Amino acid sequence: MNVISSSAGNDSAALIQWAHETSLPNVTVAYINTGWGSRKWPARVDRVEALALSYGFKAVRINSKGMEQLVRERKGFPGNGMQFCTTELKILPFLEWIDGVDPAGLATVVVGKRRAESVARRETPEFIASSEIHGGRRLWHPLYRHTDEQRNELLKRAGIEVLPHRSRECHPCVNANRGDFLSLTPGEIERVNDLEVAIGKPMFRPKRFSALGIYGVIQWAEKGRDRGDIDEEIAECASLFGCGV
Repeated sequence: MNVISSSAGNDSAALIQWAHETSLPNVTVAYINTGWGSRKWPARVDRVEALALSYGFKAVRINSKGMEQLVRERKGFPGNGMQFCTTELKILPFLEWIDGVDPAGLATVVVGKRRAESVARRETPEFIASSEIHGGRRLWHPLYRHTDEQRNELLKRAGIEVLPHRSRECHPCVNANRGDFLSLTPGEIERVNDLEVAIGKPMFRPKRFSALGIYGVIQWAEKGRDRGDIDEEIAECASLFGCGV
C-alpha cells in the first residue's frame, strides 16, 4: 500500500501525476482537513482529489478537531517554535487513520518534498526507513531531485494549475509572511480576530510586528515595513511531515 500524504499544493498534485505515470500500485491519497484552510482551498482539494480518482487511486479525507477548537483548548495559538498545530491537526489524525487501515505498519508513506524547494529541504533524502511521525513506516520522497520546472511539467500534464504560493491548508499559518497576510480575505481576517477575542490572545507576536492583533498585523503588511517578516527558509513548518507541499 502506497499512501500519498497530500496537502493539495503544487508538489502533492505533481506527486499524484508522477504516481500515475510510473504506474505506482495500490495508491491511496490522503488529505487531512485542518479546519483552517483558505476560503478557496476546498475547491483546490476537490480538483486534486478528482485527479487522483480519475487515475483509479483511492482518496480519503481525514478530519481533525480543527484549528479553532485546538486553540480554544490550549487557550493560545501555536508559536513559531512551538507548532503543536501540526502534531494535533495533522500527525495524530493521520496516525489514527493509517493505523486503522495498515495495522501491521507495512504501508509506504509518500510525500512530495523536493530539495529544490528551499535551503531547509536541500538535504531531503529519497527514503527514511522508519519515520517516527508516520508510525515507523517507510517514508518516500520520489520527487526529491525534481526541479521546479520538472514539477511544473507534471502539473501541466495533469491539467492542474501551478499555484504562486504554498499550500493554503492552513491560512494564515503561524509562520505567515507579508504576502500571506495581504492575500487574506476580509472573512479570513475576521475569523482570526474572532478567535483572538475569544481567547484574549493574539495569533501573532506583537513584538514581531509592533502591532497587536490581526488587524494591526494587516496594517503592518500594507505599510511594507521590513521588521517582523519571516524569511521563507525560516518559515518551514513541520518539514518532515511535509506541510505546505
